[in-house]
Amino acid sequence: MAMNRKQTFRTQFRATGRAMMMAFLILAAAGSLTRSWGATDQEERLEKSVNVLREVMDTPDQGIPRDLLEKAACVGINPSVKKFAFGFGGRYGAGYVICRTEHGEGRWGAPSAFSMTGGSVGFQLGFSSTDFVLLFMNHEGVEKLLQDKFTLGADASVAAGPVGRTVSAATDAQLTAQILSYARSKGLFAGVALEGAVMRASGDDNEKLYGREVSARDLLISGTIPPPASAAPLLQLLEQATGSGSIASAGAGDPGTQVGEGTITGTVRDTTGANIPDAVVTIRNPNTGLGRTLHTDPAGQYVAEGLPAGTYQIRAESPGLLPVTADPLPLAGGAGESMHFTLKPIR
Repeated sequence: MAMNRKQTFRTQFRATGRAMMMAFLILAAAGSLTRSWGATDQEERLEKSVNVLREVMDTPDQGIPRDLLEKAACVGINPSVKKFAFGFGGRYGAGYVICRTEHGEGRWGAPSAFSMTGGSVGFQLGFSSTDFVLLFMNHEGVEKLLQDKFTLGADASVAAGPVGRTVSAATDAQLTAQILSYARSKGLFAGVALEGAVMRASGDDNEKLYGREVSARDLLISGTIPPPASAAPLLQLLEQATGSGSIASAGAGDPGTQVGEGTITGTVRDTTGANIPDAVVTIRNPNTGLGRTLHTDPAGQYVAEGLPAGTYQIRAESPGLLPVTADPLPLAGGAGESMHFTLKPIR
């Protein structure tokens, strides 16, 4: 009789495991299907990182203190880190680290892709998705991050970060830690201990994002590589959150980028003349790699302000319609230009 109960338990245990694994695969597939139209995995992850950082800025009383963001040499954002447990636990996620140039004292530079992994033992059952934000408070932690295998707590001191408007409630341990870590799983950010989590630079993701092989060191330490257009919204939010000034670029050789800022506006409509809300508009300067990705408002309009002078390529797209790339548009310093789009249905 006891043997039958054990067999029944094993059967139910395995069935539950198969069901949870199937649910995990369905969730993963659903996530890939809801990706932004035409966006790569790397660009989608950048867009999610923007949403996470925006939440940081929108919760000043219960989020990450703004003055800590201003002091950070680098910021790591890992949106939607998946944790799946059945008998033993595992964690996997991918995101980006963005550093200030000039050894942590300058402007925000280009992002580098990183993965985060970690495991746990003991009987567990469940699935969760969590956003993580890491503040690297000095450049020494960043140097160690570039090792082949970087373990939080072992290779650099890490502490659960304080929350609130200011750091007045921070402990000495938090103020002296090289890295402060935060997590958000149900709305608000909270300091969380991440000791034992392993981070590695993702050369494949960097190559896909930049269109060529680039090293994490060149992106985070040297600061000689311009950020891709898809990273502009994230860097602009960081600039707003920290008051760090201009975003780093490699456009010094393009005189047009050194003279003032301009604005590009426009509308996106279909062939009937109806406005297309939430259409994706990508604006990029091919000479510097700088730009941004926008979504049209309910009236089908988009506005891109604060663009350095130069020549921009603009593309509009929306699900079910043929994307359109306009002819290069010159933008003078302090000027305003318009570019309107009409998208045809895919036949």
